[in-house]
Amino acid sequence: MKKLFLFIIMFLSGSGMLWAQLTKTVEVNSYLDDNLYRSPEPVSDVLTNLYLGLSYQPEKSNVNYYYEANMFMYSTAADRNFHMHSLGFEYYNALGKNDKTEFYTGASWAMRFDNEEYNYYDYSQLNAYLNFKFNLDFFNLKSGYNFRYREYDQIMELSNFQNQLFVQANKTLPTKTSLILRADLGFKSFQNMDYTSSTGRGRGMYVTETGNSQIPSSQQAVLMGRIAQSFHDKLGLYVQYRQQFSFSDQSVVSASDGYFQDEELFDDPFSYESTDYSTQLSWIAPGNIKFQTAVGKLNKSYVSEQAFISAEDSIGLGGSRVDDRNYLNISLSKSFRFNDSWLNLMSIDLNYSYIKNSSNSYWYDYKNSMIGAGIQFGF
Repeated sequence: MKKLFLFIIMFLSGSGMLWAQLTKTVEVNSYLDDNLYRSPEPVSDVLTNLYLGLSYQPEKSNVNYYYEANMFMYSTAADRNFHMHSLGFEYYNALGKNDKTEFYTGASWAMRFDNEEYNYYDYSQLNAYLNFKFNLDFFNLKSGYNFRYREYDQIMELSNFQNQLFVQANKTLPTKTSLILRADLGFKSFQNMDYTSSTGRGRGMYVTETGNSQIPSSQQAVLMGRIAQSFHDKLGLYVQYRQQFSFSDQSVVSASDGYFQDEELFDDPFSYESTDYSTQLSWIAPGNIKFQTAVGKLNKSYVSEQAFISAEDSIGLGGSRVDDRNYLNISLSKSFRFNDSWLNLMSIDLNYSYIKNSSNSYWYDYKNSMIGAGIQFGF
């Protein structure tokens, strides 16, 4: 399957017949990360991300085909280098009287490749979605269904299916105030097979259990509300509240000495309940420089994961794990457009992010700062 996937990639990127009609994007970003593994024992490194995007839309067609490739390279921890590829399509159409109903659908196939030492990150993934937008007289309503299947090559027991239903209402007032309310319902299930599960992390100090029954499925609901205000054509602010509920009393937590920032293996979104408060300011400064800054506070209570009170604790003596995260993101970007036949757009950006994660579990009590810069070319 991987060989077939790579063959399709090479065919699309190398086909002379399609190449002239493709939109091409090349991007390079580099970051100085002072705590690469988000650990109480920080290790710094420089991360560089190379991105290639190809997009092709046939003439008079509502279908857009795309291919994306990402390569992540580390200056010191070179054995952590990996690359990701995705291939998919998107379809849009306006339906009904006066085109008041919009229909969106699409699907993609993605793969991740790591070095042998970290090949437990390798996966194949299928995404598909079916969404509608109803432009009603009083407000806009969005609703849809998203499906995802992820298969881990080396840890098949954690391969999983995710299903999500959502509904979202948007209303814009004459005062240039926008209101957004959204509700999500998510389901996650694992393959029915023999498995090995671990609780906690602890740099090799964790509890491992094996069994021959199905890993319990998980269910969650998310409610989100946002108020956005435009003060000027070039200045806006939003405030957001997000609450995540879990309907499960068990979760599967992976453990490894090679912990890294991965939402699936080491911080499954279905494994906790959370409350998130955030706000973001956007400003188009003189010279068309875009400035954005966001701050937030995220509280997470884990369903079944235990807290480790020290590096020596191999049992989990701290009770249920609870995290409190404060975060800050700042970005500056500037775009240049060209009428040249080979170069359409060039963008330059600077980014800074800071996280302070306080936890009753030793291994998740940390601080992390990242500062980076990037450049993007559109052809």
